[in-house]
Amino acid sequence: MKSIALLLLFHVTGTILYGQQLHWKISPQADTKEQAADIATTGFNDKDWVPGIVPGTVFYAYVKAGKESDPDYAENIYKVDKSKYNRPFWYRTEFASPRLQKNQRVWLKFNGINKYASIYLNGKLLGSTHGHIQRGSFDVTDLLKGKNAIAVLVAPPRWDPDHDHPLANWESPTYICSGSWDWMPAVPGLNSGITDTVALTISGPVSISDPWVRAVMPDTTQATIHIAAQLTNSSPVAISGTLKAVITPGNITISSNRITLSPGSQQNISLPQQLLLHPRLWWPNGYGDQFLYSCKLSFETATPVIQQFGIRKVTSDTTSLNGPMRLYINNVPIFVKGGNWGMSDYMLKVRGRDYEPRIRMHADMHFNMIRNWTGEVTDEAFYKYCDQYGIMVWDDFWLNNIGGIDSLPMFSDNVAEKLKKLRNHPSIVIWCGANEGTPGSNAHGDISNAITAAIKQYDADDKLYLPRSNASVDNPNFSIHGSSKTLSGSGIWANVDPKVYFTDPHNGYLFSNNSWGMRSELGTATFVNAESFKKFMPKEFWVAPTPEAVNSKDNMWARHFFCTDFALGGGADPVKYINDINKKYGQANSLEDFCKKAQLLNLETMKAMFEGWNDHMWNDASGMLIWMSQSAYPTMIWQTYDYYYDLTGAYFGAKSACEPLHVQWNPASKMVKVINNLNYALHDYTVEASIYNSKGERISNKKAGVNVAANNISDVFTTMEDSTGLSFLRLQLYKGKQLCSKNEYIVGDYTLLNKLPGSKQALSITKKDAHTFILKNKSTQAPAVGIRLQLQDSKGNQILPAIISDSYFSLMPGEEKTIQTDVAGTLVATPYN
Repeated sequence: MKSIALLLLFHVTGTILYGQQLHWKISPQADTKEQAADIATTGFNDKDWVPGIVPGTVFYAYVKAGKESDPDYAENIYKVDKSKYNRPFWYRTEFASPRLQKNQRVWLKFNGINKYASIYLNGKLLGSTHGHIQRGSFDVTDLLKGKNAIAVLVAPPRWDPDHDHPLANWESPTYICSGSWDWMPAVPGLNSGITDTVALTISGPVSISDPWVRAVMPDTTQATIHIAAQLTNSSPVAISGTLKAVITPGNITISSNRITLSPGSQQNISLPQQLLLHPRLWWPNGYGDQFLYSCKLSFETATPVIQQFGIRKVTSDTTSLNGPMRLYINNVPIFVKGGNWGMSDYMLKVRGRDYEPRIRMHADMHFNMIRNWTGEVTDEAFYKYCDQYGIMVWDDFWLNNIGGIDSLPMFSDNVAEKLKKLRNHPSIVIWCGANEGTPGSNAHGDISNAITAAIKQYDADDKLYLPRSNASVDNPNFSIHGSSKTLSGSGIWANVDPKVYFTDPHNGYLFSNNSWGMRSELGTATFVNAESFKKFMPKEFWVAPTPEAVNSKDNMWARHFFCTDFALGGGADPVKYINDINKKYGQANSLEDFCKKAQLLNLETMKAMFEGWNDHMWNDASGMLIWMSQSAYPTMIWQTYDYYYDLTGAYFGAKSACEPLHVQWNPASKMVKVINNLNYALHDYTVEASIYNSKGERISNKKAGVNVAANNISDVFTTMEDSTGLSFLRLQLYKGKQLCSKNEYIVGDYTLLNKLPGSKQALSITKKDAHTFILKNKSTQAPAVGIRLQLQDSKGNQILPAIISDSYFSLMPGEEKTIQTDVAGTLVATPYN
């Protein structure tokens, strides 16, 4: 990507974006002696400036320009002189004026700058913004010349000599983890820059902004549509007209009474309410379609604006499960399954279509929710793809559990901006005040009141509001006291024996003791495959990690957050993770051996986390979000796919456990259960449980019929006692001859996997078409276990991103499996044995 800002606005379209691209350059303010008026003048000499990236950050622009070594690799980012970036920078660009028709106006629009900005055009100060969400919209028509210059002075967070305080929460609103967290390093410049889109748009004398379309639903058979928008008259004369909305499909037209806009005025206009019978609904992934309507807003002399929206009803209760919160969409209880996003990328370089494979992977794992932890993701594209793929968003504001903020007015301004920018997205179902605490540690204090007042004014009651992410407001911060089960705490963040997820739902702070409930964080270390590991770790570290190696705050393991120090990923307990792999699977003798074994542990642990919650569905459990589902920096903890999109065993553990119709086994009680997240009952289904020995011979088979109510679970039978040997349990759910769910477990002594005959040569792959393969185990004597699949190009390089229908599974002798991929390539199979 070159140093351009594409003139692109997601979701709200219709403003005329004339065909130019803005080529930006940047330079430190301290290196630029000229005055702002000179910098914002055409012909200014910026030939020695660095190409800027918009949207993007100052630091990432220098990385792309080759001014800094790859910050993903080794400890490069820790060696950067942060003082070079933790200071104000100038951005500048030039553009030619468009041809305007009579009475047309030109607007310069900034969608977000982190954190303080002064904006100039042709030597004149247009205005300023504060906070990373605040927009700046400027009518520049009367300042335009044949050629024009824009200059923006951007100051980073903490650029205030009078206030020497931490980034979180004092500098909120900003990207509060940019100063480092226990899963990413501090970013030079604290992710300052023009971090959202910039657009030059053309309108008539009247412009339409901040469209708001929402549906009030007593039930799912009807919706009362409320539509509002802001009208701005930029002309020197009064203009009269009618605001009109056309909803499609249906061609439903709604018009206001005649309105007169005074010269230079703004008015918020609400249209008459419209009753829509039998609307098409937006559903979470796995529960129905994600239907989106369009609303075209028009006014005399204004350029029309088109706003997409979805119709869905969001409610919750704490009574149906006697304490835990249960979420309902369209009056249907939703069993929440998903993950936390810390950031899209630690340098904010994920933009636009970069979000598509990430969100699609979440849908492929059968997730239905992403928590936008402390609101670190601010891009419209993220929400657009969540709308498209049915991923509900739990959206935090920019607050951690402890600490005040430096400026309540700035915070309040940005809360309002966030709500107005994002409120039309049907995917957003929860606003959350703060992470693991209440805003300002007071659910009724000034910060909390600013949030709730803004929600009431700008978003009505369209979504849920939770003051705190992990407990009720009556649970003191970091206290084991407090009995509320509304939310069941956060943590633990390290792997435990799979049985524990079924028997002991303890959490990191011991809130809501003995409650599965609605858990907002539950995590495990997730080591990557060797190919990814070698991309960011120097060669001298291409060895199996040891407890001694990770017990350091200063070595390369710590630099990538595989470390016992709590600030450097210690919450994932890498020592336990290493010891569990070596004890369960046998001592790893190389990096490749450790990675191979780690993927089986990743799969088993992640599957058990979700299946433990499945096992208690509606019997206290109402949902769970893993910590985390998205990788923002190359690490070995808290992820499903890694930083390079490689799918780990955790990805497929989640995908199996979260399928809407699922058969599973409780390793503690030995009970086989069918989990039905579908909105209809299952009648006359059959469950089959088969046990295979280490030779792949079936030694036991058990069948039973089962009926399961809609959105419910059912016990079937017990099977598979504990064994000192090695066995494989295969579960299958059928409707007639149709296979509806398949699940498998390795049971017993996992070290015996190392004694199985090699099976790689026995695997054959037949390509049916560009995206379909048949994988077969031709052996008659041994199973192929933990088969990892990947796609490679003609040169043997891994193709990423690539979604593969299954991986890390086993094939008994003579078995075959059909594999689907979303991109073309050569399928490569590597079994554990």
